[in-house]
Amino acid sequence: MRKIYKIFCVIFSLFLWFQSCCFASNTTHLTDTQIIKKIKKLDKKIKRNPNNSKLLIQRGFMKFCLKDYGSALEDYTLAEDTEPNNSDIFYSKGRVWFEKGKYNYALEEFDKAIKINPKDSKIYLSRGLTKEKLDDLDGALIDYNLAIKYNRKSHAALINRGIVYSRKGYYEKAISDYERALKLCKYSPDAYYNLGLTKCSMGNYEEAIEDFNKSIEQNANNGMAYYRRGQAYLKLDNQQFAISDFKKARQFCPNNDKIKEDYEKLKQELDDLLKEEKIYY
Repeated sequence: MRKIYKIFCVIFSLFLWFQSCCFASNTTHLTDTQIIKKIKKLDKKIKRNPNNSKLLIQRGFMKFCLKDYGSALEDYTLAEDTEPNNSDIFYSKGRVWFEKGKYNYALEEFDKAIKINPKDSKIYLSRGLTKEKLDDLDGALIDYNLAIKYNRKSHAALINRGIVYSRKGYYEKAISDYERALKLCKYSPDAYYNLGLTKCSMGNYEEAIEDFNKSIEQNANNGMAYYRRGQAYLKLDNQQFAISDFKKARQFCPNNDKIKEDYEKLKQELDDLLKEEKIYY
């Protein structure tokens, strides 16, 4: 069992780098087919009125939802030409650059949006996430504080601030933020998941398992929640539950090499132990 413990003892030190961040809501519940139909309708309207920034922003957002980031940027830029003082345009451009992994560009757009609208919570939230990507944790914390200042019911800002607190080792503050987020919205698999990670970092594995259980109850497709719960079971020397969770995690994250590697290692260790017991008896 000591050998199994050694294999996984390093994993928990990396826990906080795999936490689940949240963006402000900026999605659509439409199917891709429905989005394409909307884009075609917008094409006709924009052809008749090419300087209508509202229509351009709508089409840009539809393209963003399809992950057609280049075309979305084109629409937002056209909208900017006709309405240069609209903070939502710069915010939207920042979101595109974020998704493209161009975090410095995203930061520039969010800065422009904040200059125009300095009390918009969602912009601070997005800029905070961008700063996290650039490893500016102190800057991210400042932005999340501002996001919460201008919207005390910002569920996403509370979760993200909790993640930063965890990464900085302020575990009690992190737990407080997750619990505040859960008071705002009881359905919050990300909040429960991050609670579990933070409690693992504190060595509270039994409590962490309870939080992972709740996260999985609310989102049964979250492979990482099974994986982290499996690691917590392993810390409590419960190899059978751990291997079961690792197997489940593999089903939902088939391309995650780390999960596959840890599953295979634990499976081999258990197989070896079984062989030793058979020889002994």
